[in-house]
Amino acid sequence: MAPTGAAPSADRIVFVSSATFTGAVGGVPAADQTCSDLATAAGLVGTYRAWLSDDAGRSPNVTFTRPDAPFVMTSGVRVADHWADLTDGTINNPIVIDERGSQPATVPVVWTGTDPSGQPASSGATCRGWIDASSGVSGQVGIFDAIGTGWSASPPAACDQPGRLYCFQQ
Repeated sequence: MAPTGAAPSADRIVFVSSATFTGAVGGVPAADQTCSDLATAAGLVGTYRAWLSDDAGRSPNVTFTRPDAPFVMTSGVRVADHWADLTDGTINNPIVIDERGSQPATVPVVWTGTDPSGQPASSGATCRGWIDASSGVSGQVGIFDAIGTGWSASPPAACDQPGRLYCFQQ
């Protein structure tokens, strides 16, 4: 299914990236830019940020807008009713649709470094600030087909493994 290009004006679009990356995504600002680039290429409007935290204090809880509006996938399926619902530990539906409106068939791992509350995960769970793709270093991940806390906080993965990004419209 192709994305509609825009959710109803109050809704915020969320998607899992179609592309995969090692844990060396270039840091939070680079991941934010990747999300915006993917959205633009898919014809989605607005500014997008990655659901990604680092040890420098950047996290969704700090850098995201906190709308009192629904978060929906490009398919229109609701993920959360508003910010408080998004960050309460569970989501309504798994974030399984990418920016183009398709469900990735492989690699359900998503780099997050973030607890479901939007706060940074434990220190050191960020592939050294998202710049190290070594097998001996790990990063906090989520699993894109989870709706419990595992959507954002599953056991860490080695940073040389492929993972995706969650991208949220601001």
